[in-house]
Amino acid sequence: MGAPVFSPVENAQRTVRVAGRWDGTQLVAFTRKNWGPLDLQWPAFEAKARPANSEDFKKLQVSFKRDKRMVIEYAELFSAEDLVSSAVLAPEFGERFEDTLGEVLLLVVPSRSRAFVFPQLASDVSRYSNLVWNAYRETAYPVSVELFEWRKGVLRAVGLFEP
Repeated sequence: MGAPVFSPVENAQRTVRVAGRWDGTQLVAFTRKNWGPLDLQWPAFEAKARPANSEDFKKLQVSFKRDKRMVIEYAELFSAEDLVSSAVLAPEFGERFEDTLGEVLLLVVPSRSRAFVFPQLASDVSRYSNLVWNAYRETAYPVSVELFEWRKGVLRAVGLFEP
């Protein structure tokens, strides 16, 4: 069953952005009934959501995974409050990783509580397929196994992790 209020992600095969709100304990998708009175189009909703995205971003825990030579392979993002899918839409998201992973990022959000960020110049992100699929399967709130390019605040699907 799909979300009633959503916006497509460029090139995505399986993933959409869903309009939702924090109810004090979890993210809850808007229904058509509670979306209608807001009288918002998607761009206006995105603009109104940015401060919440930024607040969610501040709550993330970030862990950099390094290879044997101590070169950063990827960043793993965690949220105890299941806010990762909101936090990756924060305007300052790219700035956080610019010095370590570059200006253009590859991103996968397998669950509400976990995401992985790779440098665009990563050798072969497909080798992380098991990592992504395990994170997707182990949660009650799966999000996506699609790979996105994050460039200057714009998400565009660029691939799909195979199981």
